[in-house]
Amino acid sequence: MPRFHLFLVPVLIAAWLQGCGTSQWERGGVTGLPAPVEPANRPIPAERQAEVVVDRQPGSMIMRPGPPETAPVSGRQNNIPQPDLTPTWLSLAQWASESGLGNVQSISTNQFHLTTHWGVFGFAERAPYAIFNGWQFRLGYPVRISDGIPLIHSLDAEKNLRPLVTSYERVPRGNGVICIDAGHGGSHSGTKSALGEFFEKSYALDWALRLQPLLEQRGWRVVLTRSDDRTMSLEERIRVADQADAHLFISLHFNAAGPGAAGLETYCTTPRGMPSTLTRGYSDPMSATMPNNHFDTPNIHLAARVHSALLRHVGMADRGIRRARFMTVIAQQKRPAVLIEGGYLSDPGEARQIGTGSYRQKLAEAVAMALQ
Repeated sequence: MPRFHLFLVPVLIAAWLQGCGTSQWERGGVTGLPAPVEPANRPIPAERQAEVVVDRQPGSMIMRPGPPETAPVSGRQNNIPQPDLTPTWLSLAQWASESGLGNVQSISTNQFHLTTHWGVFGFAERAPYAIFNGWQFRLGYPVRISDGIPLIHSLDAEKNLRPLVTSYERVPRGNGVICIDAGHGGSHSGTKSALGEFFEKSYALDWALRLQPLLEQRGWRVVLTRSDDRTMSLEERIRVADQADAHLFISLHFNAAGPGAAGLETYCTTPRGMPSTLTRGYSDPMSATMPNNHFDTPNIHLAARVHSALLRHVGMADRGIRRARFMTVIAQQKRPAVLIEGGYLSDPGEARQIGTGSYRQKLAEAVAMALQ
């Protein structure tokens, strides 16, 4: 069985245990990791936290002893570009301690918790994703373990973990203008439902029209890229947001894939130096800086608020916060931006739900709640 699937098994077990009244993981703040095995909750000895650092060099992974070369710790900087970091593997425990985030504990030989004031991160060796307070986010580089020490890539530390601890803070309103983009439209039908002649473009528009008044009730001024069934290019959608001087941009979509794919996904632009979660055959230039990379920190903050609200309110399977560069409609934005995939029209069960107004209303309510 692939390692990714093995990591999902404990997630399901933990969820079942929680439903049976198990409170241990509720107290610990983690719902996506297995129950501890002996020896459990072993703190990483301080004298070993800086033993190993890995420098990533082209064509090789070279191990060397010594302290990690971390960037100076700084406060959260919304709307300010973070400096490019030398790609370095860091001791997770030492980085978290020096950053004032919290403590690392081992749960098993290959699984670890980082317990912070804001919640608990869960990691497993070489898993493509991590868990924060029960929901998934994709890592640029899976966690490695050397001699029992978990190592995290510096870009994941600064572009994922550090911003995510602010995910319970409200999204800044700026000038109070938000652009909502109903995906596809007109001659671009988008994904076809597995249940017949029903298309993504219509469901996305209905979602946007339901969301608009909910946001307006919360004090936002809402600009829609389209309010009817018209064809729009990606450039036109970006121009609508620019002309409105929108503070935030959210694009609404529904997904399709092969058998078995189901659940909710939220995308934001891949930070410079990271590989993307999804490329769909497009090039993935890791050294490129996209316009939207100037908002790497508020992007993941917005994605976390929206994604966690969707999971709580809609109750669909969690496919995590993911990264992509080829999604022009968000990568070219000059403001924090995310793209939401509200379920899989290729899955008959989810297509049936998506086809109901009550489900699309739940999607709208969840996004509105995230932007209170």
